[in-house]
Amino acid sequence: MEKVLEKEPQYRLEQAKKAIFCDLIEDWFKASTLPLSLRKKLNEECPLDIRAQTSTSKDKRAVKVLITLKDGSKIESVLMRHKDGRNTVCVSSQVGCPLNCPFCTTGKMGFKRNLSVLEILEQVLFFARYLKKLKA
Repeated sequence: MEKVLEKEPQYRLEQAKKAIFCDLIEDWFKASTLPLSLRKKLNEECPLDIRAQTSTSKDKRAVKVLITLKDGSKIESVLMRHKDGRNTVCVSSQVGCPLNCPFCTTGKMGFKRNLSVLEILEQVLFFARYLKKLKA
């Protein structure tokens, strides 16, 4: 994103960050503070979609998501909804796990790599969008 915006005025980067992290947009065309031509370019070069499959517990207090990363690796994250109204997100920091615990599917796949900051952030962003939709 920064590469696309490098020739734009600095405030465009701030507008883009606000659109992603405050407005929780899922498509650049919803970033109405940006010019249409820039939104088109960002949509092509920096898509905001998150490829994910969700499953919800019977009591609806836990939502598990399987996210497919850009390289095809898959990671899991969980949203826990507490009775007192708090929400907690458990995020992955690695693809796979080196511990190989006999009860854990992730451990059986072995350690692949550490996640980038953006891949970790993607998990948090997914659940921020998810919770926003619930309140709508």
